Order: sequence, then C-alpha cells, then structure tokens
Amino acid sequence: MKALVAIQKDETFDTFFTKDNIAFAESLGEIIWHNTAKESLDKLKEKIKDCDTYITCWGSPALTPEILECGPKLKLLTHLGSTVAPVVCDEVYERGIKVISGFDYFSKSTAEGTIAYMLAAMRNIPFYSHRLKEQKIWCKTDDNTDSVIYKKVGLVGYGGVGRYVAKMLSNFDVSIKVSDRIKLPEEDKKLFGFTECSMEEIFETCDIISIHLAYNNSTHHIIDDALLSKIKTGALLVNTSRGAVIDEAAMIKHLQNNDFNAALDVYEQEPINMDNPLLSLPNVLMLPHQAGVTVNLRAVLTHNLLQESADFIDKGIPVKNEISAVKATNMSKF
Repeated sequence: MKALVAIQKDETFDTFFTKDNIAFAESLGEIIWHNTAKESLDKLKEKIKDCDTYITCWGSPALTPEILECGPKLKLLTHLGSTVAPVVCDEVYERGIKVISGFDYFSKSTAEGTIAYMLAAMRNIPFYSHRLKEQKIWCKTDDNTDSVIYKKVGLVGYGGVGRYVAKMLSNFDVSIKVSDRIKLPEEDKKLFGFTECSMEEIFETCDIISIHLAYNNSTHHIIDDALLSKIKTGALLVNTSRGAVIDEAAMIKHLQNNDFNAALDVYEQEPINMDNPLLSLPNVLMLPHQAGVTVNLRAVLTHNLLQESADFIDKGIPVKNEISAVKATNMSKF
C-alpha cells in the first residue's frame, strides 16, 4: 500500500493518529504525510501521483476531478470521518475507486450518546448533580424524575445511528416506533420489536422523539412548526443528527412555552451564538456536538480502517466499511 494521508496536523490529528497508529500505518506500507494546514494543494497533487490510497478526515481536501487527474493509480479512498459527502465526487465512483469510512463506528458511538442524553434528560441528572454539589441540597420529597423504561419512543430516520438506537433501546422495555422514507427491514422489526409509522404519528403519540436524519436539501427544516405543534406536553425531543433538520426558531418558541422538553447536541449554527435563547431555558439539556465518535474510538477506527485498506490493496480482501455511491448521496453534506 502506498497511501497519502492528507489531514491537518493538530490536536485532533493526534487523537486519530496516535504514536502507535503512526507506527502501525508505516508498518503497512509507504505512507506519505501531507499537512493540509501548512502545505498547498499543488503539493498534494504532486504527492498523490503514485499513491493507491487517499486517507482523509474532517476538513481534508475533497477528492475532486482536479486531484483525480493527478492520481491515476488511486484505488481506494479511506475517510476517517463518518459522512463521505464532503470528500467525494461522482468521478470517484465512475473510476471504480472504492470508498470506505468510519460511518459504522460513528453510528454506534452516536447511538450511545443519544441513549445517554435520553437518560440524563429524563432523570434530570445535570440539575440534581448541580444542586447537590453547588447548593448542597439533598433529595426532596417532591423531586420529580422520570424513566425511559416503558415509554413510547419514536425514531425519525433509520440509518446507521437509528438502527443502533433501536437495538440499544430494545433492552429498556420500551414501545418503539420508526419513521423513514425507505421500507424498513422486516427482520429488524422482529429483532428489535418496533413498528413502522409516519412522522406525524411519532410526533403525536411518543413520549420520546429522537431525530436521526442526514442533512441535505430535502431534509432542511423537515421538522417544522406543524410537526413540533403535535408533540405531547412533557415529551422529550432529542436531536443528535444535524441542527438544521429542525426549524430552530419554531422549536425555541415551543420550548419557551414549555410545550415539551429537549436534549440537543446539534444546532443550526455551530458553534452556537452565546445569546441563543436555548441557553437560558431550564427544560433544555444542551451539549456542544459531542454525541459523535468519542476520542478513544477515533484511534480504534483509524487502526481498523488502516488494516482494512492494506488488506484490500495488498491482498485483494473485500472492504467491510464500504460507502456506495447511493449511500454517499444520502449522507449529510457536513
């Protein structure tokens, strides 16, 4: 394997390419490093000339037709992020270049984060932890906590994250409803015990609504005021997908009216403006886009995708984490 790694070398780089992973990569073949923060695109074009593998992560230069012309030997694009939409073009697939990514690792980790946010919001964990530590107040007889167990949970979107959330929730004795634009696998319905329904039914009937949609032109503000108006009083809306799939202004209006509660990891603008009304609402649990792959898993997926890349290039072993052209088209653009 002769691979060009085109990633900005910063603190994030170190979480993917630990010292062990750098040594491992170099044991698999010839690795050419390209620091996108300091080296030009013209330099990248020179380096990619004889490479069979192009390795990217967040913010890496996309494999454009212009770069493809300079890499006639390319056989594989290995993306250490989840969505490949920012780094591929149609010509990549037309040339028969295989594309793999950390999508499955990100999906599983985001699903874990989603469950964590559900539990934290339902049990009001941040509030009671802060009250005990800062105000030195023990539990009161009128304290109100809630449980995920036995709740009606609706999943909007059944991609990688949605499927893992359904799998994890199946251990909580919940009633799960799923809405997606594609027909859902019958075997999954039986395995995880969910039913298929419309988005409208989920918003009208569920105690917890969890959003797992890719963001693209067709999903921009797909969750609008009309849908948000259907949410039951006291229900929980969870979003760990992309902020702009929800009309944030409409959501803020409902949250200010205390129509429902929310656990949010993503926002229409990131980083969020510090004058955003969400920050002052007591019925909103907020995280700064942290539901995705955890730091420890970055090194794991990097090691595994490096091995997968070398196995494909040097031994002809079929890739396991392939992203097809159709799947890439339906992925979030950022």
